[in-house]
Amino acid sequence: MTKTIKIKKAGYIIIILVTALIFSSCQDSMRTVSTEIELEDGSGTGILASNNAVDFYFYYPANWIMHRNDLMIMVYVNDEDVLESNAAEGISDEPLAFMTKPNISAFVFSLLEGYDTIDDYWNNFAVPSLEDVFQDISSAVVQELTLTVDDIPAKKYTYTAASIGINYKFSQIIFFRNRQVYTLTYTATENKFDAYAAALDTVAETFTFK
Repeated sequence: MTKTIKIKKAGYIIIILVTALIFSSCQDSMRTVSTEIELEDGSGTGILASNNAVDFYFYYPANWIMHRNDLMIMVYVNDEDVLESNAAEGISDEPLAFMTKPNISAFVFSLLEGYDTIDDYWNNFAVPSLEDVFQDISSAVVQELTLTVDDIPAKKYTYTAASIGINYKFSQIIFFRNRQVYTLTYTATENKFDAYAAALDTVAETFTFK
């Protein structure tokens, strides 16, 4: 069922999902650990992502590019899709064109009262919030995986959703610490998703609290 786009809650979702084209950069990173490491999976070099505004750091693949490094850390790989949408029908005779690149964002915010488990948070807050922003969010999560991030229980949800007629695919890792919600989100178009999905594993496996 198609929903009208409504932007009324969970504004962070709009920021970290899909809007990877609007980047701001703050490069005052706190270099308290090695700036580069050799990744354990043998895929190459990992580059440090860290700054004074967050209580964590992680490494991302060397062929990815950092575009934001403040309260949100965002990296992307330079493999763009130019997509067109006819969602502006009735407003403009020309289709809308969008450029998007596979990207990963790390973000933390205060946990709302009443959500004591990741499943509860996902089912009763995250999914309804996504449905307010996107159309055609998959009713069944493609994959739900239990894992740990820096020895903290986490869950990874993989799903698809459409925005103004364009399909995206997401993997989002969620975990709690000290009444804070941490999200690591990989976003790509469906045709680019599989090619770069392993980068999210690199981020999660190297994610460390300071």
